[in-house]
Amino acid sequence: MADMTVFVARTVRTMEPSLPVAEAVAVRDGRIVEVGTLDTMRPWLESHSHEIDDTFKDHCIMPGFIDPHLHPSMAAILLPMHFTTAVGWDLPWEDIGPVHDDEQFLARMESLDAALAPGEPLFTFGHHPIWHGPIDRSALNQISTARPIVAWHRGYHSITVNDACLRWMDLDTAAAGRHPQVDLDAGKFFETGLSVALRHLRGYLLETERFRAGLDRMRQVIHHGGHTTIGDAALGFYGFEQEWDHLQAVMEQPDTPFRIQLMPFAMGPEGDERTDDEFVERVLAYPSRNTHRLRFSDHAKM
Repeated sequence: MADMTVFVARTVRTMEPSLPVAEAVAVRDGRIVEVGTLDTMRPWLESHSHEIDDTFKDHCIMPGFIDPHLHPSMAAILLPMHFTTAVGWDLPWEDIGPVHDDEQFLARMESLDAALAPGEPLFTFGHHPIWHGPIDRSALNQISTARPIVAWHRGYHSITVNDACLRWMDLDTAAAGRHPQVDLDAGKFFETGLSVALRHLRGYLLETERFRAGLDRMRQVIHHGGHTTIGDAALGFYGFEQEWDHLQAVMEQPDTPFRIQLMPFAMGPEGDERTDDEFVERVLAYPSRNTHRLRFSDHAKM
């Protein structure tokens, strides 16, 4: 087996000012070791066994994008939801039109409610008061008093629910009402109050089939956007081992054309900080789990 593979192309756009255009890329063990022409690579080629791959001989190739701060688990929760955002989305599985104002928002919610089977919860993502006006528990009750409804804010950090959802969550309203960032009269859970709601919604949101379907949608979006590396900047927010198992199952596949740099979160799903020596030791040991597409370093998110 050859030590290196040299990919030749019609043009290689390097995005590097010192060598903006090249003709070939040499790769060894999954890493680029040289970019240039077959002539400039001659010292490499004379010293190492290699093969020439002309798959891209008629194409222009360039580096993929890098997004250092994403949250795959957050995407896995949101992407299975129905979108109500003010800006449209061109997603790999569907095109979603924009919802521009309060009338369109309520019409969209009513349409979604009418399309769902009785008793199925309605989760929507994208409400924002700048476009859609304020929304509260009573407004969602007008859409349905029987179906649990969750309107997730476009910024992720808050939700609004109706009466049926409060019942479905089996919430201790007396305890929840004492939280400074929970407004039960308005049906709102925001910032740290969102964690109160998530404790009662996680069984549905993190159900294996739903969560992995959401991760697979994220996988499609990352590829669609031309990214070859992303950063998971809070692995373990919903449970470290659970998220790790899901990532392996969905991402470590031959048709996943990007890598994820993983950064464990130093706070657990119940808000407990994990900053003791044992946590540090675990972080330093995580690189032993590295795979081709899932990689730890010695970093953690505090």
